[in-house]
Amino acid sequence: MRELRGRTAFVTGGDSGIGLGIARALVGEGVRVALCGLTESSVQTAVDELSARTGGQVEVEGYVLDVRDRDALEAVAEQLDESYGGIDILVNNAGVGFLTPTVEAGFEQWDWVLGINLTGVFNGVRTFVPRMLASGRDGHVVSTASIGGLLGTPGGLYVAAKFGVVGLMEALRTELHGTGIGVSVLAPGIVRTNIAHGPRPPGVEASESPGGASLDELYQAPLEPDDVGRAVVAGILNDDLYILTHGEHRPFLAERFEAILASLPPEPADERRSAVERTVLANPVYSEAVARREAR
Repeated sequence: MRELRGRTAFVTGGDSGIGLGIARALVGEGVRVALCGLTESSVQTAVDELSARTGGQVEVEGYVLDVRDRDALEAVAEQLDESYGGIDILVNNAGVGFLTPTVEAGFEQWDWVLGINLTGVFNGVRTFVPRMLASGRDGHVVSTASIGGLLGTPGGLYVAAKFGVVGLMEALRTELHGTGIGVSVLAPGIVRTNIAHGPRPPGVEASESPGGASLDELYQAPLEPDDVGRAVVAGILNDDLYILTHGEHRPFLAERFEAILASLPPEPADERRSAVERTVLANPVYSEAVARREAR
C-alpha cells in the first residue's frame, strides 16, 4: 500500500497503549479508523481524542467488544461493510500480559491468555481477511506479537501466544503472497503502556513484570506508543514482514538464531532430501523481506 489517505482501518485494542498509538498514526495519515476496546468509557475517550486530533476531518468510531467474541466481530465487520465498503487495514492488537511461570499457571489461565492473545488474532483474520480479498482492493494486516514472540523470555503462556502470532503471520503472508494483501507482524520491546494494569486472568489479582523488575525500572527509557504507531505506518507503506521497534534486541536475536543453526546435524546435506525439503519449505517471503530492507 503506497497511499493510506481515504482508507479504512479496524484496530483491536485501539482504546489505549500501542493500539491507540497506531490509531493516532493512522488518522494522521487520513485513514478512517474504527477501534474496539473493553469498556465504553475507554473507547469513547479514544474516539473523542482521535476526532479532536483531526478536527473532525477523519471519521473515527468505536465499538465495545472482546476479541474472543466472534459474533461481535462479525457484527462489526457487517457494519463496516455497510458504512465504508469494508476495511483496507486490519490491526490485530488487543492483548493481555501474564508472566506467571508455566508450571505455576492453571488451565483456565492458559485458555484466557491464548484465547485473547492468539485466538483473538485468528478471529480477526478469519472475520475480516476474506472480506478484504473479496473487495478486490489492496490492503494490509498487522498483528501485534512481542519480542517475547521471537525470544524465549519468562512467562510461558504469554510467550507461547506471541510465538503463535509470529508463526501465524508468517504463514498468512505466505498464503496471501501475490494477492495484494500485505501482512506484517509487530514485535515490540518495552513500550510505555497500561498493560500491567489491564485485565487479569482467572485466579490472579496482581500483575507481573519481566524479571521481577518494577515499572519504574522498566520505564527508564521506554518507547512511547506513538513511536510504535509511526513504525507501524512505515511498515505498512513498505510492506514489511517484520516490524521490530528496538535495535537493542539485535544481539539477543542473533544469539538465538545462532543457537538454532548450531544445533543442526553436522553431516553434509543429502541432495535428494534437500530437494524434498525445499519443495515444502522454500518460501519467497523471507528473501523478499531482506531485499526490501536492503533496498532502503
